[in-house]
Amino acid sequence: MRSRILSLWLMLLVALAAQAAAYSLAVSLADYSRRAVYANFSAGAAAMREINGLPYADKINQAGRTYGINPEVIASVIKAESSFQPRALSKAGAYGLMQVIPGTWRLVNSQAKICSGRHEGECGSECFYDPDLNIAVGSYYLSQLVKRYSGRAELAVAAYNAGPGAVDKYGGIPPYAETTEYVERVVSNWYGVSGRWPPGGLAAESWTKIASALGWGIVMTAVAVAAVGRQLFRRYRSLRWR
Repeated sequence: MRSRILSLWLMLLVALAAQAAAYSLAVSLADYSRRAVYANFSAGAAAMREINGLPYADKINQAGRTYGINPEVIASVIKAESSFQPRALSKAGAYGLMQVIPGTWRLVNSQAKICSGRHEGECGSECFYDPDLNIAVGSYYLSQLVKRYSGRAELAVAAYNAGPGAVDKYGGIPPYAETTEYVERVVSNWYGVSGRWPPGGLAAESWTKIASALGWGIVMTAVAVAAVGRQLFRRYRSLRWR
């Protein structure tokens, strides 16, 4: 009986070590896959490829040409932000197709004068919901973020969601669940809009799911190791089990 319990304990230790190694590998592969996908996204985003077959395609293409940003990226952001609903309004007070908040709108207007001469005073909901103006303001802001991060489009998208201050603070995509999911959604949209395929192997999301499953396996195996070890200790009242 003693040798059987000890053998079980040793087998569980081996399984725990194997699971830990597999978990570390899955995490590394998820990170590698994500970086490869983002690098491919940034490289593709640097090109100027117009879109067709999507709502507001003409307006998006015009904004892309005007502000020097790939229309595919603009469309991918719009899909993530509002699903092409021009009257979208978030709980945070972001308006329209590209979900622009009034503070960002004022900042862009002070630089690009997009609403200049259209009306007196500050812009209101009539401007915020106008597809032409909303796409222009959002596209200009996005183009400035791409320049700020030297063409790294994934960082520009993260800053569009969380603000450039958060991206600068963490030196990359902030570790906020909302922002990481948002960037992944925009990048996934871009692969769909552009007709490209992510670079080889399983997607980062798949490796992340595998790592999560392995993590739970590690927890359960560790509990089993502790339970069997406790049983051995109680039986022999010592750590000398041989």
